[in-house]
Amino acid sequence: MEEHALRRSLSDELHARAFHDFEGAGRFIRYVFLTEAGTDDILAYIDEFLVANDQQPIPEGSKFLRLDLNGFAIRVEQHTEFLSVSFIEKGRKQATGLLGDAFDAANSRLPLAWARGIPAPVFHAIWLEIGGKPPRGINPEKIGAMMQSRAIASNLFSDGAAQLHFAFDIDDAGFSRIAIFNEQISSNRMGRVVQRIVELETYRMLALLGFAAVREHGATLGRIERTVGSLTTDLAAQIRQSHGQVQQLLSVLSAQAADLEEIYAKTSYRLAATKAYEAILMDRIASLQLSRLAGFQGVHGFLGRRMTPALDSCRAFAERLSRLSERITRAGDLLQTQTEMIIQRQNRDLLQSMNARARQQLRLQQTVERLSIAAVTYYGVGLVGYLAKPLPLAAWGWDINLVKAGAVPVIAFLVWLAIRGVRAHINEPESGSDA
Repeated sequence: MEEHALRRSLSDELHARAFHDFEGAGRFIRYVFLTEAGTDDILAYIDEFLVANDQQPIPEGSKFLRLDLNGFAIRVEQHTEFLSVSFIEKGRKQATGLLGDAFDAANSRLPLAWARGIPAPVFHAIWLEIGGKPPRGINPEKIGAMMQSRAIASNLFSDGAAQLHFAFDIDDAGFSRIAIFNEQISSNRMGRVVQRIVELETYRMLALLGFAAVREHGATLGRIERTVGSLTTDLAAQIRQSHGQVQQLLSVLSAQAADLEEIYAKTSYRLAATKAYEAILMDRIASLQLSRLAGFQGVHGFLGRRMTPALDSCRAFAERLSRLSERITRAGDLLQTQTEMIIQRQNRDLLQSMNARARQQLRLQQTVERLSIAAVTYYGVGLVGYLAKPLPLAAWGWDINLVKAGAVPVIAFLVWLAIRGVRAHINEPESGSDA
């Protein structure tokens, strides 16, 4: 039986990004790179590293790589618009607090110097540490000093079996720090937790890309809104006038519609992606089953105060785009209607002018016809006189003048009949034109 070409790859996709079991203490470090410029240079750089460590290059078309190297594991993941390179170190012993080299980028055994050489701008870097039990006397000040952050969010999770501390800013080494104090979470479950936490932090930053687009294009959108508002007011004034001029308004409206379409083309994908990333972010937060840690602000509260306004701005921007597009469409319809009315008035005036000229021409034609009858009768009577002159009218007892006078009504009637016949022939429809 022949298999579909995508069967194996789609089936393997469900198992590609397996969790790491975190036994004992350890760390998870992730670098995130946006891939709008492509991934060829990044993948070539990674392949060189793998070959130098006696490994095979990344298979062509592969979206996921997981390899165990000398004392650590490396993961390469390709997503729709980003690529991540992660290092995993685990299996170390730590009864209380974090490892002695926690967050020490300068002395790390991981190839961080090599990672900093990846030929792409780092979009985000995450450093997650897993230690033992929470140290005594832990408080926000001590956590802030350890995490080099003033923006700490902390929670209990897994029914108080572990503590989670987020630093939602960037330390001197360029990392956002995350610390977990583990009391009794199993190694396989800790792997799932770590995966969700790292994804939460990754998608938090990706979701904010939409806010960057909003800030970039917000001023332009505001200008278009003001212009369209003023144009609508002018349009209303023009419509109230019987001979309002809307051509200039239509030109301005077309320019605003073009600018709006440009903004939509640049932001529609990003705003849709932000909505999707927000959904993933909320899902990851919910899956952690966080609970309150006394004395600390929680993740929900922190993100609610700091991130929700940015995401609300993205939603508001998308709604503004939609409403403004509808306003421009309605204004365009009004302008089109007004333009059609103006054209109809112009056509009506033109027809009235043509009718007036036709009536004038008819009156002129009638006048000419009357004059023509008189002129032709005059010449006809003269012709009768010439014809009658050789005749012996005196012998017959007729006078030449009486003959000419009697010929006047006859000739005039005949000329009238002839002109009427010509007019009837001209006005007669062509009966054989469709044959």
